[in-house]
This record gives sequence, C-alpha cells and structure tokens, in this order.
Amino acid sequence: MNKGLITLLSVVLVSAANLGYAGDWNLVKNIKRLESVAPDYKVDTAIDKKFLDVLELTEKTKKDAEVYEEAKRIVDIAALKSSKYMDSFQYYMLVKSTMLSKAGTEPDYWLGLLKANEKGPHMLAAWLVHMKSLPKNSPDIRKDAQQLVDWIKAQKPEIKVRAPEYAGNMFTGHKPRSNFAEGDYPKLYTLSYYKATVTPPAGFQEDETYITLLDRIKDGHEDIMTEMSAIYRKLGKRKEASNMLYQLAMIKVKAKDFQNAKTLLDDAVKQNPENTAAVKERDRIKLELTYQSLAPVVPVAPVTPVAEEKPVDTSSAPVQEGSVK
Repeated sequence: MNKGLITLLSVVLVSAANLGYAGDWNLVKNIKRLESVAPDYKVDTAIDKKFLDVLELTEKTKKDAEVYEEAKRIVDIAALKSSKYMDSFQYYMLVKSTMLSKAGTEPDYWLGLLKANEKGPHMLAAWLVHMKSLPKNSPDIRKDAQQLVDWIKAQKPEIKVRAPEYAGNMFTGHKPRSNFAEGDYPKLYTLSYYKATVTPPAGFQEDETYITLLDRIKDGHEDIMTEMSAIYRKLGKRKEASNMLYQLAMIKVKAKDFQNAKTLLDDAVKQNPENTAAVKERDRIKLELTYQSLAPVVPVAPVTPVAEEKPVDTSSAPVQEGSVK
C-alpha cells in the first residue's frame, strides 16, 4: 500500500470517528423512548411538545459538534424544566458525556442535575453509569457506592428503576447504551426486585448488583455486613453467607466480645462446614472461653452500710439565759 493511500485512509478514518460521536443523536426519538418507562408517557402537555420542538430544531440548526454544548443551554431554560422529558434528556446527556474523549467532570454535571428528581426511574442507572465513568482505582467509586446505597435505602421498595444496559463485546469493551431510538425498550424493574438478586438482572453487569454495592462499603460497618449475610442466606448462597458471618465474628473478636463471636462463628460453620478459617477461629474462641470459665472468681468484699445519724431533738432543751424566746 503506497504512502499516499495510507495518508488518505487515515484522514477518512479520523473524520469518520469525529462524525461518529455526534452523528447519531436522534434526540427526539431517543428521549421519547427513554421516557416510555414513565406511567404518563403517552400524554404530552404544551410544555412537553415545546421541549420536543426545541430538540428537533436543535438538530436541524446546529452542527453535530455543537449539539452537546447546546444541550447545556436547554437544561438551563427555566420554562423547560417542568417538562416530563427533562430527566430523560439529562440521563441521555450523562451517557453521552461519558463518551467524550476528555470527559473530565462532565458526568458529574449531568448526575448533579438528575439528583433534583431523585425518585425518577433513571436515578439508579445514572449512578451506575457515573461510577463506571470513574478511573478504576478512584476513591470516588466508594463514595458513589455509599451515596447510592443511602439513596436505595431511602426509597420505597415498589418504585420503578431502570437498568443502564450496555453495548459492545469483550474485544471492543462495553459502554452504556446510548441508542434508545432502536432496539428494545428500556428495561424496568421494581427496586425490591433489584435489591433481592445476587445474579444481575438483564441490563446490569456483575459489579452493579445491590450486594456488590454493599461489598464496596462494608469495611467496619456491622449493619452492612449483617444485611449482606441475610441476603446471601435468603438466596441460598451458603458459602457467601458463611464468609460474611466470619468477617462479622472477627469484628467481635477484635472488641474482645468472645461470646457473640462464638455465636457468629457457629453460624458460619453451620452455613459452610468447609470454611476452615471459621472452624479454626471458633475452636480458638472456645478455648478462650474455657479459660475464662476456669478463672477463679474474685470475691467481692461486702459493703458495710453507713449508719444514719439521728437528728438531735432540741424541742425540750432548757432555754439558756439571754436567749430569745
């Protein structure tokens, strides 16, 4: 292949890459499909129709590279904020922001806007997409996980939540779904169903289940670890339940609460007799408790009650001379 052809091919590929990001906006159809998860999605108010008009005219009048910046202008228009389409639009832009070559804090911006409608169906997916946009070892991942768990605990179990869904494969990598104009409608679940599963439901990845969120923040949190052991036990994950009970027991051991530690270790071994660490620690605790039972009891010296002084009766005492009667 000659040098001129290689140069031409490189230019074509670079141009295609630059156009590929912004060329598939299809704003109106994408936003309407995302909004289909809402119970009132079939009824458009006057402001909803105006919102869709703005999106359509934006694509007709703006260059592809300008659409992203124009989106920030749209979400800042007070009159449009009351449209039912606003949170679907913000979620769509959050996903698009993660695909920028220099995303920086752009995903933070869109997630911050979505938090204004914290009971919306896109909130769970938005948190998960935001977490995936962070560097692999970022301390902010744990921060996001803690905030997301707090949000989940504050919601009613029957609220509806969306899966983020992903496109791609093991060779090209998986990215959050950004094309809702085509394919299946967004996947919707109740929050209680999401919380009760260890195997990720369709549209979620392995590290996006409720139990993995808890796992990210469990260190030193007995309440979180107790919740995790209960979930594992309920779902018949005996090995996982045993491991969590063992970790809880070690917290008790560190606090020298040997009796409660033994109870937890007994349960851990019952859940999984092959948990050798739990078996070994349980036997060690048994020995410690045996020593404690053999220790001589130090007698407590009886406390001698202090005699109460009786008040002196002066009513019949003789009146001294010179005293006032």
